[in-house]
Amino acid sequence: MIAPNEQFGGRGPRMLKITSPEALDSAVAEVIRLKIERTSLVAAKDGEVALIEKKHQAGITAKEAEISAAEERVQEYCVAHRPELFTEKKSRETSLAEFGFELTPPRVETTSRKVTWKDVVARLKRLAWGAAYLNQPEPKPDKNALLADREKFSPDQLTAAGIQFVQDEQFFIRPKPETAQETVREA
Repeated sequence: MIAPNEQFGGRGPRMLKITSPEALDSAVAEVIRLKIERTSLVAAKDGEVALIEKKHQAGITAKEAEISAAEERVQEYCVAHRPELFTEKKSRETSLAEFGFELTPPRVETTSRKVTWKDVVARLKRLAWGAAYLNQPEPKPDKNALLADREKFSPDQLTAAGIQFVQDEQFFIRPKPETAQETVREA
């Protein structure tokens, strides 16, 4: 027999006490029914979100192209006039933004195209200190460990391992936090 429990504050499904195998089957059926309803609601939401995204995608794509073109013009000017624009720092500020040049995060690369990662693994295996920088069971370089210890390596150690640490310089334009907050408030 199924005996109803109190509802939770009048909200949610009615909780039934399970007192028999038949009541258990009924409770399992209720769980499945609720899961199917939830899946239906999620699908309906996802469908509406997809329609909204489709509606706005053309405008967003066009705006991204405008942004890219405008950033390219700014970058070209900054590169051409870098010595006079960036005398003390690699960046500048306006009332709305900060822009300039910055280094990307360091990454590990082989020393040349001729040196493969397989070669690096073989080299690290031969070096007394190299095993600490290999992931197992299939040995491969632990790039995160190498990056973490990059300041500890001598040029000879890097050459012996066949690796180098590389950073690129990239141009950036970022709104100041207060500019971004104002934009969010307006939206």
